[in-house]
Amino acid sequence: MRVQGLVTLGRLAIAAFAVTGLPTLQGCGGGAAAGGGAGITSYQIGGTVGGLVGSGLVLKNNGADALAISANGSFTFPVAVAARASFAVTVGTQPSGPAQVCTVSGGSGTVGSANVTGVAVNCVKYTTPRFAYVANGSDNTVSIYTVNAATGQLRHNGYVAAGNQPISVTIDPSGKFAYVANSSSNDVSAYTINAGTGALTSVGAAVPAGSGPNSVTVDPFGKFAYVANSSSNSVSAYTINAGTGALTPAGTTVAVVGTNPVSVTVGPTGKFAYVANLGSNDVSAYTINATTGALTPAGAAVAAGSGPNSVTVDPSGKFAYVTNYFSSSVSAYTINAGTGALTPVGAPVLAGSGPASVTVDPSGKFAYLADYNSGSVLAYTINAGTGALSPVGVAVAAGTFPVSVTVDPSGKFAYVANRDSNDISAYTIDAGSGALTPLATVRARAGSASIAMAGGTAAVSYTPKFAYVANALSNDVSAYTINASTGALTPAGTTVAVSGTNPHSVTVDPSGKFAYVADYTSSTVSAYTINAGTGALTPAGAAVAAGTHPQSVTVDPSGKFAYVANDSSSTVSAYTINASTGALTPVGVPVAAGTGPISVTIDPSGKFAYVANYNSNDVSAYTINASSGALTSIGTAVAAGTGPNSVTVDPSGKFAYVTNFSSSTVSAYTINAGTGALTPAGAAVATGSGPASVTVDPSGKFAYLANFYSDNVSAYTINAGTGELTPVGTTVAVVGSYPISVTVDPSGKFAYVANFNSEDVSAYTISAGSGALTPVGTTVAVLGTSPSSVTTTGTIQ
Repeated sequence: MRVQGLVTLGRLAIAAFAVTGLPTLQGCGGGAAAGGGAGITSYQIGGTVGGLVGSGLVLKNNGADALAISANGSFTFPVAVAARASFAVTVGTQPSGPAQVCTVSGGSGTVGSANVTGVAVNCVKYTTPRFAYVANGSDNTVSIYTVNAATGQLRHNGYVAAGNQPISVTIDPSGKFAYVANSSSNDVSAYTINAGTGALTSVGAAVPAGSGPNSVTVDPFGKFAYVANSSSNSVSAYTINAGTGALTPAGTTVAVVGTNPVSVTVGPTGKFAYVANLGSNDVSAYTINATTGALTPAGAAVAAGSGPNSVTVDPSGKFAYVTNYFSSSVSAYTINAGTGALTPVGAPVLAGSGPASVTVDPSGKFAYLADYNSGSVLAYTINAGTGALSPVGVAVAAGTFPVSVTVDPSGKFAYVANRDSNDISAYTIDAGSGALTPLATVRARAGSASIAMAGGTAAVSYTPKFAYVANALSNDVSAYTINASTGALTPAGTTVAVSGTNPHSVTVDPSGKFAYVADYTSSTVSAYTINAGTGALTPAGAAVAAGTHPQSVTVDPSGKFAYVANDSSSTVSAYTINASTGALTPVGVPVAAGTGPISVTIDPSGKFAYVANYNSNDVSAYTINASSGALTSIGTAVAAGTGPNSVTVDPSGKFAYVTNFSSSTVSAYTINAGTGALTPAGAAVATGSGPASVTVDPSGKFAYLANFYSDNVSAYTINAGTGELTPVGTTVAVVGSYPISVTVDPSGKFAYVANFNSEDVSAYTISAGSGALTPVGTTVAVLGTSPSSVTTTGTIQ
């Protein structure tokens, strides 16, 4: 391999995200004591501490008066402050064992004529995983996932644009902000994190960094961010605006004591920063100015192995670990608590072939390495006294070229971003041994290069909210509220007349703010805003022209684009969505599909679109331009059964399913992670008569088909490895006739079927273990005529 290739690899060997500073919200209060001075009246400064479970918390007043805090409750600084003088309470040292982040509110001001008693110190520790973020280096985006705290499953939740070649992502300790180092545009993108949904919102324009920024990290206090600039041999420092998350350069960049810095991390005390220097085979240590964030070298760089490319510090702040890519080893160091200086712990330990990233679990007992060349993950136990590493069993398989590894805040799951297989590997962690057991992988976007986790006090939960039914012959849409406990539907007012005629399909955007309807006869698409409280629909302007006889409409996971399959013109129309109004704007001209396209879907990552072509008996595939939403055909269409009329993709993004109406079968396909191309996964499976619709539940374990002529619903389990379907018992008879559309609500607890002929909707509960369906009472009559499509919305909490 050439030297240039080695440096490029180094730029992709991301620093492991430090999970030690992931806090959760807990309560606090206030209180103080009185005091005075000779000749000049003075008063004491105090308040209360809440949520403290760790040890070692030190508060400071005006940067000097230090007070050690060992328990929750009231505190008072020993040194009084004169009236009309200023006070400023800050955290001098954060608690550890377990690591926490304490923040101060009401901590600064001018002393009046009484003791200050209202300073509140709140200490938090996030122990429940909520969201994961992946920087995708090849398509300039950041993917968002929710985390199932019980199973570890990652679930796609959209994506946002980043700079050019985003290579590292990190989360601040409060979980409010995300930062991304963009390697080729030489800048850092900042985002606010929606605490409920995990959605990212850009904080203005990206901030300049040095040349080739390769790693970004945030200190445990959430005050400063640091970026290692590989090509300019420097580290950029920034202060973080506590309210907005915006970055402001903290003085000039600091030249590293080494060359080719590719990874930077900050210890849990916030006093020291460490940089792995790929070119000079060493690690630089720095002290951090607690007020300005400025870095000062802490002695000479310490030798590492060959090609050090990732550095992390354990939760106790006693040990540091560095992966050495070229010598296939990991170096361990003890940290001097006073100076931050590193001392090697024996010789480097052998570590597979090209270790690219290292992280330590929140307990400080285990270390994990992403092994780039062998496509695996290595586990080690950590000696609590010396910091020495001991291997745990053999390497566990990951994807192709794993470049980043992290552990969730609970310490139960580990995740690895695989650059060339464009996916995320997930594992459970044995609490006793640290051994990893593989879980199902989930697809990412192109060039997944780094993964970071955000936590909270409660697990993410999806709650069903509204259901909508398009009524083809009465030209309207029925709305319902969903009982989150039982799944029962209740009409939400009267039906809403569509702007066009003969609505065949209804869908809702991921935010639950907008609904879209494909109007078959008028060849238009109608847009609506959704009342967040009642679910009522309000037209968002006039209907927009589509192709001839649009049959199906869908929205991509980012909520930026909508797509429509046009039956009679054999095309697919693309639209951009106005984020404020929901209005649609066409993206160029419609793109050619097969003959008679009547169903369109988008994969969960938002990279690919698939269209079922009823008359040409095949499925068309397209790539989606992340910036414009434009579609580009992926080779020739892939054969399906006879009369394919519905297509969906499972939540992992690995498999696609197509119902073949005329041959009464369902076809399964595997999806190529890089190209989106489809490959048949075994032979087509028999269904009921005239399968009209297929959907997969959010867990990715079960698929459901509505069989139009046999008046029933088929359920199947999905093989997580191959995607193949196996029937779940017998089909379930619908309490209606001609079921034409089936969907599962966002929580995965309920399924709904629109019955075309009996003009009603059937509801079912889903067995979490078997996938079996149980009817929820009687069907609910639609308020229109000939329901042709049903969809649901929900909230993320």
